[in-house]
Amino acid sequence: MISHLSGRLEHIDKNHVVVDVGNVGYQVNVPSATLNRLPKVGEQVKLFTIQIVREDDISLYGFLNKEERALFSLLLSVSGIGPKLAMALISGFPLDKLVAAIAQADIALLSSISGVGRKTAERMVVELKEKIGKAYAIKPAEMGAGIKGESTLISDAISALISLGYSPREAREVILQVNTEKLASVEEIIKKALKSLV
Repeated sequence: MISHLSGRLEHIDKNHVVVDVGNVGYQVNVPSATLNRLPKVGEQVKLFTIQIVREDDISLYGFLNKEERALFSLLLSVSGIGPKLAMALISGFPLDKLVAAIAQADIALLSSISGVGRKTAERMVVELKEKIGKAYAIKPAEMGAGIKGESTLISDAISALISLGYSPREAREVILQVNTEKLASVEEIIKKALKSLV
């Protein structure tokens, strides 16, 4: 089992990096949120990794801190969630928001990620709520809420932005900046969100 890699960052792609450790290049899958926080190519990097071995594949998944790796591992323990979906969840929200969404059983927020249906979100909450509380030593009441007045309208707007090519995290962040209280349709929310991106 490879627990971490320390070496020179050799290559950055849209969903993976290559880390040179003693003249051996390791391809490591990373969440999109991690890509934005990496050092420049040629600089030193340390990634905390999980190695997943399957019948036809051996893959490494890397994170900049142990907390993200621990959450990835917890997500993998949920039936029906594989590495790709776990990576999408970690890419979609900052760590604290994802932890809060699970602890608060915020199904609408969790199912706003592409590939996560209502049943998967509910299973995640049922299987992880207690584990999250213990792992992060926090009470659900102490955790921040999601977007004020979150509704299917907002979830649909987020999904629409994702389909336009924005990452789940970017889509959520831009919607957070839009005052959606007086907006009555998904189209209005998207128009306002796109204006703020220009």
